[in-house]
Formats: sequence, structure tokens, C-alpha cells
Amino acid sequence: MRSLISWRGFLLAACLVLGAACSRTEKVKENQWTFAEDGVEFDADFLRARLSQCERIGPGQYGVVIRPENLPVNDSPWFAFKVKAAQERNIVVRLRCQGGSVRYRPKISLDGTHWVQLPAESYETGPGENECTLRLEVGPQSLWVAAQELVSTDEMMAWAHTLERLPFVTYREFARSINHRPLFRLDVGDEKSKRHVSIIGRQHPPETTGSLALMRFVEELAGDSELARKFRQEFHVMVIPLINPDGVDAGHWRHNLGHVDLNRDWGPFEQPETRAAAEEITALSKTGRLFLHLDFHSTAEDVFYTQPDDEPASPAMFTVRWLQRLRGRVPDYKVNREASRTPKLVTSAYWAHHAFGIPGITYEIGDNTDRAQLKRVAASAAQEMMILLLELKDAP
Repeated sequence: MRSLISWRGFLLAACLVLGAACSRTEKVKENQWTFAEDGVEFDADFLRARLSQCERIGPGQYGVVIRPENLPVNDSPWFAFKVKAAQERNIVVRLRCQGGSVRYRPKISLDGTHWVQLPAESYETGPGENECTLRLEVGPQSLWVAAQELVSTDEMMAWAHTLERLPFVTYREFARSINHRPLFRLDVGDEKSKRHVSIIGRQHPPETTGSLALMRFVEELAGDSELARKFRQEFHVMVIPLINPDGVDAGHWRHNLGHVDLNRDWGPFEQPETRAAAEEITALSKTGRLFLHLDFHSTAEDVFYTQPDDEPASPAMFTVRWLQRLRGRVPDYKVNREASRTPKLVTSAYWAHHAFGIPGITYEIGDNTDRAQLKRVAASAAQEMMILLLELKDAP
């Protein structure tokens, strides 16, 4: 089916002719909109969905609005909805973000699991920085449209329970979120070990590439290689892969249900999610030695946020050695690093460094990083971390 072309002039003319009819909307129930004239239905009644308003602005033309959970908020508008039509047809969707600019080129799926990016010829930004236009081919089977792959709480818990089947991995729920969703941890290796690594992720709901990298990183630690087996004999790794399940499943842009950016709460600890996670990490430090804290996120491009090399941390010079080795293992990959002596914001990495004197590293993955490369780099980073920590396990 060919995509619509030169629709903008038609859209403006149609709205002038149709007048009030351009805004006609039949809402079946909350989070669902049906347009009988076109036989088109929009649906945002599922976990991770975000579609605040939808109206018909012309035949086959729709205006949708995305609003954040609250303001002020980080400029990372999340959206996710399904759309279908009684008959196969092309439609145009004009998307506007209130309170933010367009960050993501949408991805589409027919099952909510397998995703491809909407091609450039079907996507146009503007005229304002908070607006974009999507040209979609729809039919009786729902087309999923989202800012990124969904990677919902259910998917992450299914992944965790799969790893739990391994004899050296345990799953444990240690607290509850504001909305009583479970906060869970995976323990990889011997929990009686005196050497520990902490890994956390998904403080910010839209940051799915961070989750994809975290999962591949942890899979390498739980792998069947000789290196992984040796590492698990010496080290215990605690993984809290999903700190903000409420925000994830509610389709939030940034916050938890307490309207707080959790990665700005590592100090005040006003939110139950960060408070409980910090208690789990602190408990590790009382049973042995913490060597490293990693926090997985997403941003515009891949980057490692670290402390400067001359700032005291134990093991000494871990960060510079680790990233140098990663460059050597993946020579075609640019390892970006930004070191900050005194961050303005109280993040988990900053807290871990100052609370325990260990390297605290924020591992950021680009929104548009190739997914195969993302996994390749994450696996390589895990391998080099294991090698280096085994070398440094008895170092001061």
C-alpha cells in the first residue's frame, strides 16, 4: 500500500471545509477513541500506553496529544498506542507533545513484541519542535505505535524468572512500589561471597535501551563461559533491573507515582523505591566489600558518566582500565566518557561512590543505538569487567 503524499495542503483545506466536523470524536471509553466516518479506532488501554487526547481533523487525518504525568518534567515525551481500521488504508497522525519536544522517532509493531522503526519517508518533524507527523498503513489488525520498544514490567519479570531457573541465580522480591508492584532483585553467584557488585536499572520509564543493555550484560555474567564460571566463584552480583515499575507501566515520561525523578532521590530517599534499593545495596556492604556500582540508562548517544580518575575510589583506576579494555575489545565502537567531580544532582552513581568509596558508573545507551551493537558492546563490557575484577579482587 502506498503512503500518502502531499497531505498537508489537503489537510488544511479539509479542515476549512469541514469546520466543526473536523473535531468530531466518538469516545467509546477512557483511553479509546473511535471515528465511525473512517472506521478507525485508537486504543491506549494497555500497560505502558500514553495517549492523552485524540481528534479527527479531516478524513483519515487525526491530531493526538501527549501529556506528561506532571510538570516540570525531563524533556523525554513517551507515547504508545494502538490503531486499527475496518479496511486497509493510509492515515496521517499529527502528534503534539505538551511540555516537551519530540525525542523519539516512533517504532511500530503488529504484536507489541517485535518492533521496527518507522521509516523516514513516513515521518516528519515540525512545524514546532514539539510536533511530528506520522503516515501509517493500518487495517483490521492493530498496529502498535510507540516511542521505543515497550519492554514492560511483565517482560522484565519474565526475563528475570527465566534466569532464575539457573542454579546460581535467585529471584527475590524485597519491597513494593507506591502502587504495590513488586521490587525484585536477582542474585548471580554465591551470595555468601565477600565480594559484591551492584547493578540497577530502569529508574526512568522510557529508557528501554538501558534495559536491553542491562539484560544482555547480566546474561553474560550468568553465562556458561569459563570466565563467567570463575567470576561467579569469586563475586556475587545483585541486580535490581526495574526500580520504577509504576512509572514504566503507567507510560510516564520520567517519574514514579510520587511525581519524583528517582535518579534525583539518592540522598533524600523520599520515595519507597529508591529507599528500598539503597537499603539492599547498603546491606551488601555490611557482609563484605562492594567493588562497583552500575546504573543503566538511555540518552541521546552512548556515554559512560563517571568520577574523574584522580578522585579516590577502590579499586583504584578501575574505570579508566575498564573502558580502555572495552575500546580494545570493540575497536569499531567509540567509548564516550564524561567525568564529573561534583554532580549537581544526587544520582545513584554519585551516592554509591560517596557512600562506599567505589566506582559509581552510569552506563547510558543511545536511543537510536543499533540493537545488535548495543548487545555486542554490553556483552563485551561484562566480559572485561569480569576479567578486571578478578585481577583486582585482592587489591586495596
